[in-house]
Amino acid sequence: MKLLRARFENFRLLRDLELEFSTRPDKNLTVIRAENETGKTTILTAMQWAFFGDEALPGDAKSYRLGPIDWSARNCSIEVHVDFEVTITKRAGFAPEQRRYRVIRRAVETLDQTKWTRSDSVLEMYELTGAGGTKKENHPDNRLRTELPPELREIFFTDGDRALSFIEADSMTIKRKRVENAIKALLGLSVVEEAGKHVKAAGADINKQVKETNASERVRKASKRIEELDEEIAGYEATIAKATDEQGRAEEYFEKLTRQIENALRAGNRSELVEELHNVQIQLKREKQQELSLARDLGELIKDQLLARQLLAGHIELATAQLDKLREQGDIPNQAIPVLLERLKEGTCICGEPLSSHDNDAERRRKHIEDLVEQSRSADAAKMLITELYFGAKTLMEPLPKNGWKSRYIAHLDNRKGVAASIAQLNGREAQIEAKMASIPDVDVQSLQTDRKTARRAADEQGEIASRARVKLERAKVEKSDAEQDRDKGLKEGQKGDRLRGELIVSQDLWIVFDRALARLKSDELQRVSGLMNDIFLEMIGADPDQGAIIRQAAISPAFDIIVLGPDDRELNPDRDLNGASRRALTLAFILALTQVSEVEAPNIIDTPLGMMSGYVKASVLRAAIQHSAQLVLFLTRSEIAGTESILKQYAGAVVTLTNPAHYPTMLMHPPVSNTRQIVKCDCSYDEECEICARRMDVAAETPEMEPA
Repeated sequence: MKLLRARFENFRLLRDLELEFSTRPDKNLTVIRAENETGKTTILTAMQWAFFGDEALPGDAKSYRLGPIDWSARNCSIEVHVDFEVTITKRAGFAPEQRRYRVIRRAVETLDQTKWTRSDSVLEMYELTGAGGTKKENHPDNRLRTELPPELREIFFTDGDRALSFIEADSMTIKRKRVENAIKALLGLSVVEEAGKHVKAAGADINKQVKETNASERVRKASKRIEELDEEIAGYEATIAKATDEQGRAEEYFEKLTRQIENALRAGNRSELVEELHNVQIQLKREKQQELSLARDLGELIKDQLLARQLLAGHIELATAQLDKLREQGDIPNQAIPVLLERLKEGTCICGEPLSSHDNDAERRRKHIEDLVEQSRSADAAKMLITELYFGAKTLMEPLPKNGWKSRYIAHLDNRKGVAASIAQLNGREAQIEAKMASIPDVDVQSLQTDRKTARRAADEQGEIASRARVKLERAKVEKSDAEQDRDKGLKEGQKGDRLRGELIVSQDLWIVFDRALARLKSDELQRVSGLMNDIFLEMIGADPDQGAIIRQAAISPAFDIIVLGPDDRELNPDRDLNGASRRALTLAFILALTQVSEVEAPNIIDTPLGMMSGYVKASVLRAAIQHSAQLVLFLTRSEIAGTESILKQYAGAVVTLTNPAHYPTMLMHPPVSNTRQIVKCDCSYDEECEICARRMDVAAETPEMEPA
């Protein structure tokens, strides 16, 4: 099968887009150059939808809207057309015949305000001839399944990130199952398995006929027991399959929870961060209260008498000198009036003469003193003020302390600076904690740990169930073998069941043939895929085992594990021990090897295959992909193309460039012709630009591994 062209109508951003693919044997590569958010993954999804229907849509198909998100009309018709060519060999000795077909898948979405519904998709298939197209009425989906089985969807339509699931998974069981299913589907091993099951079913039917014949009691009893054991064996096998599947899911969930816990603990336990934030906020509140207290203390410090004394020190010194001089002259303290009044009260003059007798001389002295008092009151008002000043300002005139107001202010300022620094630090810590809490999911680590224990217990329980069922299965198989021998011996002795015994022998022999053939195919084909995968992988990464390279070998084990061996044949974990480029290279090597060994001619459509690669590895991966693919379609960003231009020039038979006009003006140089939200195509090659696709040079290169759906 080879792709010819694809047309998309109203599939999300693909409103009106047509792509043509190269079918030239010498230039089997088609390059679709597109940056992030430019429809690469959408095209991959749309083409899978065309071939496989809603089961190919990501996530919940019912909630995945196909039409443009800004569609305004009530009904939106979505269509994807894909033309392809197949080679049909009718009979040996006749030349193969090329036939061309077109598949069209349609659906209609109806909008009702903010809600929408989608009709069931309709698939049509036409055979293309020179005279036009002839519609194929009979179950076109069956024909498509023949050309592209659904289980091979991830092989031929490869997302650069999702394809890593073959080597990256939370459970070893899940990885093994993915690899096993891919190998069985592409190599046709499932057909052999189904044939073997049919042979076993035929043997069971013959055994039932034995039970219903006139054979001896011994034969009928053995036949009945075989029938019972067949049911038991089928039950045990179903139990093992279910338990193994449940165990794988539980182990995957366990690993997922383990990573969540590790990430949460690495980023910070949210509950611990909440408590830490609470403590920081309490400290912050205390420091702010301390800041207010220090502000009040500063107000009191500014009102302190010591500040006034220091500011007026020169003036106070002059005033003190004058007051001391007046005191030396006797003008201070002004004590005349109090003394005279005291004498009048006591009735004795300072000279000792009485003032209280009624003689004329005493009256004269008393009158004289009273006159002196009145004269002092009128003449000593200024002296009284000076006296009050002298005694009232005694503290102002005291010597200033060595550690004056300035030192007290500096100490206060240091305290305020310390508190301000503490507040700033706590504010910063509060912001850090809040940012940290915002950057991590709202995770309850304790709850996750409880769930992880539950998942581990569930995985162990399912493993124990599978183990017990395996023991019972082996026991039942042994008992069945004994019963079959007893039945066959009875049939032989009785000579009444020769025909049935012959049919049983044939069915048993056929089953042995199919079983051994399947085992041989698994072993041989697995080794072929493993060997070719190793060659392609080592070629891609440039590893030379003879030169002591770290990666010495890649292989697929009999248990369907993709393993990598390092020095001294030490097994490396592809998930953790390989870098991103090597993991992608290993995945592509597995897909290409499987495709080539199967000899199935089908396209490999790969989205962002060269992500996280550079230099030699990028170029060698591209060369290997071209060499080992019958038809290769690559979705590449400019950063992926950089450094591979010479390879593309040699092998690219078709190149187009896709652009999202919504990137103007941040990423695109020129304004779009239309304001409609849609992906547009131009014929620019991998090293060309036009007014549609020219991009700004000052925008950082986009990383291909971040391609959104």
